[in-house]
Amino acid sequence: MKRAARVAAVLALLAAPASGEPSLAGLRGQVDAPTAREAIARVAYAEAAGQGDAGLAGVVFTILNRLASGGWGATVEAVVNARAQFEPVMRAGGDWRALRPVSPVERARIDTILNLALEGRLPDPTGGARYFQNPAIVAARARAGTVRPGLVHFGGATPSATIGDHAFYVSTGGVEAPRPDRYLAAGGEIFATQSDAARRATPVTPSVGQAASGDRGLFVLASGEIVEDRAAGQAP
Repeated sequence: MKRAARVAAVLALLAAPASGEPSLAGLRGQVDAPTAREAIARVAYAEAAGQGDAGLAGVVFTILNRLASGGWGATVEAVVNARAQFEPVMRAGGDWRALRPVSPVERARIDTILNLALEGRLPDPTGGARYFQNPAIVAARARAGTVRPGLVHFGGATPSATIGDHAFYVSTGGVEAPRPDRYLAAGGEIFATQSDAARRATPVTPSVGQAASGDRGLFVLASGEIVEDRAAGQAP
């Protein structure tokens, strides 16, 4: 399928944003700043390379929602480099630039997600989330005694959405009403290409200092406390 036809088909499948959902159009300046899109792309793939387009979109929207809130900094780089927030960044020394560079195809996928989000054409699949984690990994760490049990689901918070292995949360430490998945019912894919199966079957090799594929997520408390899992193969 030609690129233009594929994009047109994508747009035809997307519903209008839910009533009352905040517009992200005002973030265009920050997102289009030098290196901002590359930062988002690297973090999204480090966190959700194996989670499909829906999983990538979930991480992208989490970053945008944090940027819109202002609580993690006024720039994309400040948000993704915020202390002890995104585990791949933390493991790579605290700077997104140490993460694996994305390929042109990967960058194009993230750019498309960003453009659709900023134009209001792609509803937020996370329901406004600003936090996420892989609950299975966090629970396993809690059982092993490497993290506090209260970290699982951020102290009992109800996910606003679950996409692949990740659960997303609007806030931590409280119960939030779930929001319906508005476009995931159609299969959760923004792009449908014949190469997707092969792409997902190819293991992602982490860069030095990164967690292994699948062992990624947001594993810190809202207070910003650093939690590192020595049992996951991290050097002491």
